[in-house]
Amino acid sequence: MKVLVTGSSGFIGAHVCAELTRRGHEPVPFDRPALDIRFAGDVGEALHGAGAVINLAGMLGTPELFGSERAAAEVNILGALNVYDAAVKRGLPVVQIGTGHKGQPNPYAITKACAEDLGLARARWLGEKITVVRAYHVYGPGQLPGAPYGPASVHKFFPTFACRALSGEPLELCGGGGQLIDPVHVSDVAVALADAISGPYGAVVEAGCGKPVTVAQVAADIIDATGRAAMMTAAATRAGEPQDAEVVAAAPACLNPWPYLVPETVDWYRQWLTRS
Repeated sequence: MKVLVTGSSGFIGAHVCAELTRRGHEPVPFDRPALDIRFAGDVGEALHGAGAVINLAGMLGTPELFGSERAAAEVNILGALNVYDAAVKRGLPVVQIGTGHKGQPNPYAITKACAEDLGLARARWLGEKITVVRAYHVYGPGQLPGAPYGPASVHKFFPTFACRALSGEPLELCGGGGQLIDPVHVSDVAVALADAISGPYGAVVEAGCGKPVTVAQVAADIIDATGRAAMMTAAATRAGEPQDAEVVAAAPACLNPWPYLVPETVDWYRQWLTRS
């Protein structure tokens, strides 16, 4: 079966395409600049011949999106509606990626939550085949770091911590590092997303492990995996991220909790930093 994957060139998208291929499906890539989820015509045309769609396209960022709320809404909300509308015309199932950060006061969490709620409402009241997969703190090979170590526009916990530790720089614990998170390997998230093609529609699948870990413990484990003597320092809380946040799956669908494949993931960043 052909499966349209929006955001296919991104970190999670690449792993989802690999998982679909492993299952014998044909992933159909959809990404900028050639195709844009904001344009309904692009989405509708790309769905010709497809049997399902996994919508991963999104505008990422936490403090980075303050001031860009309109742009985030155009991609994360209106783009998702373009996918829902095009899919329902063809009777196709939709897997909509959500975020475990639902409820946090930042543009990303708010816009993704809106898309999630609209999809679930349409599934409940209109019978549309929409499943939401909430991804928690995803890490793994291929997640690019931000400046000064890489080109990513946002700074995720694993690439930031790994690159700092490998470079002998202190790891900054924004908000003190006491926040509870739910790290989940990207391979497990890809499995959850691919499984959700067949439902359950109108429901939320929590792509997390349900094991709370503090940010400080995550940083310490990454340092240990690098074999370096990096230090940790406290830093100011990032805008939109509550200092006492607890973002952990209540009904986890993933079975490999932290520190699953942490040394292997650190090795990916070691190779990244030494690339020619």
